[in-house]
Amino acid sequence: MPHVRPLALAVRTCCLAMLSVAPAWAQQVDAGNGAGGSEVIALDRIVVTATKRAEPVREVAGSVSAVTAEQLDALGAQGLADYVQRTPGVVFNNYQPGVSHVVVRGIATSAGNVQGQATTGYFLNEVPLTEPGWTIAVPDIDAFDLSRVEVLRGPQGTLFGSASMGGAVHYVANTADPGGYDAAVETTISRTRNADTGYAAKAMVNLPVREDVFAVRAVAQYRDAPGFLDNVGTGRSGANDTNVAGGRLSAVLLPGDATRLEWLSLWQDTEADDNAYRMPAFGDLVRNTAIAEPTGTDVAIHSLRLEHDFAGASLTAVASRQDKTQDWRFDFTPYRDGYNADLGLDLDTPLYIDSGGESTGDSLELRLASHGGGRFDWLVGAMVFDTDKRLHERLGAAGAAAAFDRSPAYGPGTGAVIAPDGEIFNAFATRVEGRETALFGEATWRFAPDWALTLGGRLFRTRVDETSTQVGFSTFPGAPVVTPAATRESGFTPKVSLAWSPSDRVMVYALASEGFRFGTPNTPGLSAFPVPSGSRSDSLRNYELGARTSWLDQRLWLDATAFYVDWSDIQLRLQTPDFFNYAANGGKASSQGIEFSAQWRPNAMFDLVQTTTWQQARLDEDLFILWYGTAPKGARLPGSADWSTTTAANVHFGGRYAPTLSLSHQYLSEGISDLNSAVPGAPANRQGDYHQVDLRVRLRLGTTDLTLFGTNLGDTRGVTRSVAEVNGLGEGILRPRTFGMTVHWRL
Repeated sequence: MPHVRPLALAVRTCCLAMLSVAPAWAQQVDAGNGAGGSEVIALDRIVVTATKRAEPVREVAGSVSAVTAEQLDALGAQGLADYVQRTPGVVFNNYQPGVSHVVVRGIATSAGNVQGQATTGYFLNEVPLTEPGWTIAVPDIDAFDLSRVEVLRGPQGTLFGSASMGGAVHYVANTADPGGYDAAVETTISRTRNADTGYAAKAMVNLPVREDVFAVRAVAQYRDAPGFLDNVGTGRSGANDTNVAGGRLSAVLLPGDATRLEWLSLWQDTEADDNAYRMPAFGDLVRNTAIAEPTGTDVAIHSLRLEHDFAGASLTAVASRQDKTQDWRFDFTPYRDGYNADLGLDLDTPLYIDSGGESTGDSLELRLASHGGGRFDWLVGAMVFDTDKRLHERLGAAGAAAAFDRSPAYGPGTGAVIAPDGEIFNAFATRVEGRETALFGEATWRFAPDWALTLGGRLFRTRVDETSTQVGFSTFPGAPVVTPAATRESGFTPKVSLAWSPSDRVMVYALASEGFRFGTPNTPGLSAFPVPSGSRSDSLRNYELGARTSWLDQRLWLDATAFYVDWSDIQLRLQTPDFFNYAANGGKASSQGIEFSAQWRPNAMFDLVQTTTWQQARLDEDLFILWYGTAPKGARLPGSADWSTTTAANVHFGGRYAPTLSLSHQYLSEGISDLNSAVPGAPANRQGDYHQVDLRVRLRLGTTDLTLFGTNLGDTRGVTRSVAEVNGLGEGILRPRTFGMTVHWRL
């Protein structure tokens, strides 16, 4: 078996973290032996819902991290890029709004969108946001007034369903509080190198309409992030301006002591004037396209949640509706001469591709759970998730209809048929209807004072019906080509964990779990060569051994996790000899590593959080990659890094204004953005291999906080994702050095 020695080292690391518990570490520290912050304060107890019930994060027998509202504020977090990569085992492949992906434990075949469903799931207050097939609008929800963000590492198929093969990102938004009034306003002004002034304005108000019975909570936010890339092709400086606007509305009704009814709506609109990748061949902060490449993303989520406590159990019902839309435009002008030659055209205007789509999702989950804390705890549930998605890809150029009329190969009058709007002259549309149904459950038996055994499973069924329609010059003079396709699949996803807690300072657990995702149907009849009917779910098994230890009266936490992931029948995008793409299964890969985290608060003046991850995500056999050839056995998987470290230190000074100094650093080792980079002779789409340092100083002026900040102080050009675009190599990079000020007022 490959990699045995590193895996054995990982296991020994976790064992050492547990066995090193000794009385000498548990000595008492004087809470008053000096001035200026010598008071001892234990680390914060954080409750998460990673097991579909409220549970302290350090008692969960699995790899769960939670970024709290206080930590989000301390980081000045706006979106995923500001915090998610600070959790162990996670890489954020930041590229363009709505298409930036989180990769957990290296489980991905690309740092961006793939033909099938994503390997990381996204949820908002337990509402699933990752539909089957190519993902529309990967959610990046604004961090203002979030309660926390939970990052679940390893497959979460048993309780969370499809897409969460590598892990899941669970946003938990604050909901209305009938207990009292609350309000907050926040404004930010900033300046980024090679950009104009940016600003943001956010507000929240919580109104108890009837105290302890009914309340509403409203959140509004707007962010303007000025562009820092100059597009020499369009002549615009700071071309990649991005605006994010939206809000949330929550209403909570408590009709009785045992019942809670909760409504939550979220809207978020993201508009980017141009793509966010630079083209290093043309300069430092420069890109070069004949036209702008804008992106527009709209997300609307509505959910209704009912909680009711019975004598021995609690009922939870969550119903939701989500609507997502996304539209891109790509410059395709470098291929214009080829189309002119092949079709006999004389186009002289920029050639472009419009791509995107819209999706609607309806989900319902019902579950019944014991109240918890007993010798035997259980949870059973059922869910259904229906999606209806429409995708499009359209090739066009201004004046295309007239060019077809002038073409000797087509002739007068053909332009109005081929390009009825005058520009789009070839179009491909796909409708995807998917359904996931499941029965799931989990039970924990505390069969001895120090031991707990958990067994869980999910019985699931997935269905995808796809209809593809092609129209334009490729079907002229015939009728549009309409082709149906479908996949059906069912299975069972198990989970088992064993936890040992010899004291309140130590927990050791072993976990085995599996994940799954939707298959992808293939459109038949497009190729003269045989293709399969579609792909089915991959096979992914995760094994981990973890230890959580507490020292110095809850002022120091040291945690370590060793994991091994076996991934086979990987869903791939392949190509026939006559250049038609299709989905198939094939190949094997594995990922193994160690995740370590430490939190230390020696006194009220200082606290420190540090994480380190070592992992190797590699192919276990040769793998054919679309267009480029074969990636050899041992090649790394894309979208991850072998090493990542993060450190955040806060110094809280006493006295007037209570200043706080926060310094953070993160390092990511080199990785690749696509599997084709592993093919000998293919373009090297590299990413990572950078350091980032941020600094913040906060002053407290009564109910107002004033924060001065600097991000990316070294002004490094850390590559967060790279892609071989038609205009040359494109690199998504860290935002250049930025300085700014935030004013936050609270009631």
